[in-house]
Amino acid sequence: MARDRTAQSRKTVTIVFCDMVGSTALSERLDAEALRHVMLRYYAVLSDCLERHGGTVEKYIGDAVMAVFGIPVVREDDALRAARAALDILAAVRTFAKDALGAHGVPVAVRIGVHTGEVVTSGDSDAGHALVSGEVVNVAARLEQHAPTGQILVGADTHRLIAPAAETVPVPPLTVKGKRDPVPAWRLVSVGSPRHGAARGRGVALVDRQDELAQLELAFGRVGRDRTCHLVTLYGDPGVGKSRLARTFAAVAAEAGATVSCAACPPYGSEGSLAPLAQLLKRLLGDAPRERLAELLGTTGPAAAAATALARLAGSGRSGTSFDETCWALQRLCTALAAERPLVLVIDDLQWAHEDLLGALDHIADWVQGAPLLVLCLARPELLEQHGSWGSGKLNATALVVPPLGGDDCRELVMRLSGASTGPTAAEQADVVAHFAPSPSSPPSPAPSPLPERAVGRLISRSEGNPLFVEQIMEMVAEGADPDDVPLSVRAIVAARLDRLAPEERAVLERASVIGAEFASADLAALAEPDDPAADPVVRDLARRRFLEAADPGTAGEPRWRLVSQLIRDEVYTGMSKLLRARGHESYAEHVRRAGPDDHHTIGTHLEQSSRLRAELDPGDPEVRRTARAAADHLGRAGTDALAHGDINWAVGLLRRALALTGDRSRDALALRTALAEARLAAGDAEEAVAEMRRLLGDAADAGDARTGARVRLQLGYLEPGEDGFGTLRDAARDAVPVFTEADDALGLARAFLAMGQESQSRSRHREAAAHLERALHESVRAGAELERAGILGALAVSLWLGPEPVGSALRSCRGFRGDHLAGRLVGRATVACPMAVLLAMRGEFEEARGLLDDALRTLTDLGHHFAVPAVHLFTATVEQLADRWDAAELLLRGAADAMERLGDGQLHSTALRELARVLLSRGDPHDEVRALLDRLIADGVAAMPAAACEVHGMRARIAAADGDREAAAAHIATALRAAAGTDSPACLAGAELDRAHVARALGRTTEAGEAAAEAARLFLAKGHLVGVRRAEAVRDGGR
Repeated sequence: MARDRTAQSRKTVTIVFCDMVGSTALSERLDAEALRHVMLRYYAVLSDCLERHGGTVEKYIGDAVMAVFGIPVVREDDALRAARAALDILAAVRTFAKDALGAHGVPVAVRIGVHTGEVVTSGDSDAGHALVSGEVVNVAARLEQHAPTGQILVGADTHRLIAPAAETVPVPPLTVKGKRDPVPAWRLVSVGSPRHGAARGRGVALVDRQDELAQLELAFGRVGRDRTCHLVTLYGDPGVGKSRLARTFAAVAAEAGATVSCAACPPYGSEGSLAPLAQLLKRLLGDAPRERLAELLGTTGPAAAAATALARLAGSGRSGTSFDETCWALQRLCTALAAERPLVLVIDDLQWAHEDLLGALDHIADWVQGAPLLVLCLARPELLEQHGSWGSGKLNATALVVPPLGGDDCRELVMRLSGASTGPTAAEQADVVAHFAPSPSSPPSPAPSPLPERAVGRLISRSEGNPLFVEQIMEMVAEGADPDDVPLSVRAIVAARLDRLAPEERAVLERASVIGAEFASADLAALAEPDDPAADPVVRDLARRRFLEAADPGTAGEPRWRLVSQLIRDEVYTGMSKLLRARGHESYAEHVRRAGPDDHHTIGTHLEQSSRLRAELDPGDPEVRRTARAAADHLGRAGTDALAHGDINWAVGLLRRALALTGDRSRDALALRTALAEARLAAGDAEEAVAEMRRLLGDAADAGDARTGARVRLQLGYLEPGEDGFGTLRDAARDAVPVFTEADDALGLARAFLAMGQESQSRSRHREAAAHLERALHESVRAGAELERAGILGALAVSLWLGPEPVGSALRSCRGFRGDHLAGRLVGRATVACPMAVLLAMRGEFEEARGLLDDALRTLTDLGHHFAVPAVHLFTATVEQLADRWDAAELLLRGAADAMERLGDGQLHSTALRELARVLLSRGDPHDEVRALLDRLIADGVAAMPAAACEVHGMRARIAAADGDREAAAAHIATALRAAAGTDSPACLAGAELDRAHVARALGRTTEAGEAAAEAARLFLAKGHLVGVRRAEAVRDGGR
């Protein structure tokens, strides 16, 4: 990641285009040499106006001049500087034109366009010789061409930045050649001085500055009590609220009887080194400064000389005497004023102060004695970078820091600004300040309407606790922008701070911004050039200056760092050329690959960024395709790993990104599309997942990809079982085994054997199922497939629940699964918890069962396994049935049935309907709905499976018996018993016997009813199903 002084970079700058009107007539009348002389004077006039305000003249084009504000260094007020320079040009050219008209009889005028936007710079920007390019240059030129003679047109972004301080008039949007949409424009009339305080805030009361205000009030009380001088410096980032806090304190001090005077240091200009003191004097001395000075200091001897110097200072900004004499005079005046009543002097933006001003304030703080004086200075932290000894070595000096607002206080500010919280009192409203006073013609900004909670959270995060940023982002949002966007004014503040860094410091931040997260020295070194200086000292210095902050140490205990804010990261990152960023991402991806090749997400993300950036520069660059394919490979692996470990939502996102890099129709995309379809299925998007799988079958066949075809057929075997139930799934699994074996695809084999086990379970042959599932478990462990392992262990637990294994040993096995295989694996533990809960309920341990299910539901929901949530409700309904809570079970089953129908899971939908019928029948409801549910199940072919046949025909037999239809009852119960006999499930066998007991009792066959109930009790007892035993005994004894 090499960057030399002529490298490209990106900046937000303001462009001024100025063109002479009447130059053709001038050239016709003048001799060539005379014309050159006039034009050189013209260029000098323009250059002086532009450079006086900090602009860089980039080029002269005939009689047009183009200047850039923001090169070599971005300043937060570049747009305002450009506007003032443009107005100065109009005034200067009017004088120049009078001379030209008098000398040559030719009228001369100019028209000007000003626009703000992003440019790419190249050349030696530090020397002021950078070349800029970008749309902003063209728009500025077009604004100039449309400006009437003698007027200035500014573009939208410039207007947005200068609006608080400028008077402008909107003009009709301009139709500009080459621009699809009309260009908004305003005529610039005037720009006010950057008066301190602020128009922002709309009367909002101070938020969370009680501690700082209390410390200022304590210092003020001390100087009044001890009649001494105290210097307080209030440090804080721009916009954090220093001025607002100072104005609130000044109001408190004034109400307590103090004389208060405020001034500010300008960011640039020629007013004189002590200009802020001149502002203070004007406010302190009133309309008759000489008389007031004579009253305070006297009229004879040295006092008279001091009064004269101070009068001159108040009038012109210069005292006309030596610096030491001026300081002595200021000391005398402050002492005299403070003798009358406590005196508070407030000087804002001290970071822009001249050395002389700092020296004068230092002298006042040291030598004013016996009088109550508080000197309050407001400064950004860079004051200490320039003047590290400021305030040090004094017993009467204090430094306070105004930190960013905390989250709750930031939220309160948002609520107040949006009108959703209590507004300020009248007194508080009178004290509101901001960073620029609006021009008299500027209407007040309307208060934004309340924001949605999600937008409030994003805004708070984006503002990073800075009140000014909160206000400006809210104003931007009120105009329809996204809360994630950053206003130009905020970016300008951050960019100006960054542009003061040395090249080696900026380079470290650039590498950090490419890395994007936490980093160690080795990470920075991987992006450095061999001859770059060591990064550690620079990192420590950047941390001291709050560009970086310490993160938690790495596993080896090495120091780790991160950028202190997302705003800084974004501004640094976007300030780099796209090519430099792309190369940085590639270098870091290679560094991560060497350090740990399994970190596919990090490697893939950085290669993805590189490919995107290169494509934006040149879509035909071969590197675009190379990096895209590498990125897709790593992101695809990361996605399949996430899917295997059960992180469904994360897997969907990664696989979509990988697929976007390969294109849907490429051969590489088949595996990605398959994995994405499986992930979407697990996330609950069944309809689209099934449609994609159908498309994949054809695409895999066309590509000769047997492995993808086998994976898809296996999935469709679950989702589209066909008329023979699980037969389609069984066949797909058997066909897939040799394909997966040849490819050594452990994941595929795990899924195939799982499907075979589930097909055995569908026939209620649970010992046979367990054999398949054990093989599936082995392959899932080999594949590291957590999601499959969870499903396999869950299926084993189901066979332990429904199969012949006694409840006690089945519970021990389930606990073993959760401990041995699934320690720390949330999905697997949740999956096994469901049948385990039913096993507990079979013993009557309902509270523990419900606790397990609640935890499982919470886990699966949090991890995005929405497809599994209705299944948990099915298990919960089973527990509630065992607890005789029929109403709760009914509610759960109806919800689960609806959800399964939406998800397209026919098997579980049928299970929910079958269980619902059992609940309604057991509760004694009228038989109409039960009969309708059973008819639907038979029509759907569900009763073809033994367990379902046992249930459905057993319930049909009970209804027929209740209706007195002996023949139908006998036929149905015989079918139920035959179906149960083909299983090894005590649940089926005992359930069929219990239904036979109900049928026999309804038909008056009491002996048969007792025998059937006793057999059911015996089967339940052998299983350890204590609830079933009690129910069977109740039926045996004549109950329900």
